[in-house]
Amino acid sequence: MKQKILLPNRLLMSDELVFANESESSGSGELRGTSGDWKVLIVDDQSDVHKVTRLVLDDFAFEGRKVTCMSAYSGEEAKKIMQEHPDVAVMLLDVVMETNRAGLEVARYVRAVAKNQFVRIILRTGEPGEAPEREVVTGLDINDYRQKTELTSDRLVTAVTTAIRSYRDLKMINDARRGLHLLAMSVAHQIRNRTIAIAGFANIIKRKGGNSPETSDYLGTILEESSRLEHMVNDVTKYASISLGEMQPSDIRELIETATNAIDTKQADLGGVVWEVLCPNQMVMVDPELFIKAFEAILQNSVDFSEGVPQIKIRVAPSRMICAIEVQDSGTGINEDDMPHIYDPFFSLKPKGSGMGLCIVRKVAMEHQWDVHIDSTPGEGTLVEIIIPRRDLTGMGS
Repeated sequence: MKQKILLPNRLLMSDELVFANESESSGSGELRGTSGDWKVLIVDDQSDVHKVTRLVLDDFAFEGRKVTCMSAYSGEEAKKIMQEHPDVAVMLLDVVMETNRAGLEVARYVRAVAKNQFVRIILRTGEPGEAPEREVVTGLDINDYRQKTELTSDRLVTAVTTAIRSYRDLKMINDARRGLHLLAMSVAHQIRNRTIAIAGFANIIKRKGGNSPETSDYLGTILEESSRLEHMVNDVTKYASISLGEMQPSDIRELIETATNAIDTKQADLGGVVWEVLCPNQMVMVDPELFIKAFEAILQNSVDFSEGVPQIKIRVAPSRMICAIEVQDSGTGINEDDMPHIYDPFFSLKPKGSGMGLCIVRKVAMEHQWDVHIDSTPGEGTLVEIIIPRRDLTGMGS
């Protein structure tokens, strides 16, 4: 049977939060506070839980800002509040409410549908069996997991403090990234305008008398370098524009086929590619467009650094908690001195490369919270491994 928090008189003199067997739930949502406060959303179908939490956090402040407690008594009410208040810093989330897994559905909604990666979700449960800790934290991007019986007032304050600090840091990082995005887009726009002008004047000179071999060579170099710069600007614009879209249940085999088909099209007149693909039908939660963009960049690198007809092996190894993708080529490999720089913008070992391919891969991985590992041996080839946390579509794990 579920548990609820009682409000004993000794609460003010003791650090313990006392639990008893649960009775009927009651109450409806309650909102209060000012825009300058840290917003904490309490999601629980028991009014006593809200009372105790408010009592503990009533005088709490972090960096001079107080906490505003907001209440939701069901999963559906929590979703509505998150729509109206996307700046909630911390969510204290019960699992069992109107259904046994209502809280898990709220967490899934917040991350996958509302695309809110900032709010810190602390799962509070009286029934651990309904939400095994390891599966929940890994599969649903839960930031903390506490059983109600162990959550004293001091521990609650500590958990909320840690969560608010994490939320603050994420917001600061996001603001910095937005500033860099605007700067990159502005610089790319200005460079593109000047590149077009340079190429335009070079073509005019070529048409009006640049007929000598020496002049033609110079103009050809100017036009070639202008074209390369334009290509680099386009890649920077693509990189700056990368943003996680809608996470969708996607068959990883179909995604990989789309990416390999795109590479086949580019290589059609160059001898093609020899593929060895071991990939079961496996569903993962990803932004399909970004997945394909990153995977194409990895495959294109494998092709570009292969001598003769590229031979590329792709292996997908799903497990209960992760899905691992390996891309192995037999190309020239990467020297040890170059390995620390492979993610650096504009670092390229290709004569005409922009050096943005692996930057794009890393940014897509960061948006999805993937891990990327690259191992390479000069003369033998390169192995790229992508680790995708499993987010099940209907329950926890599969």
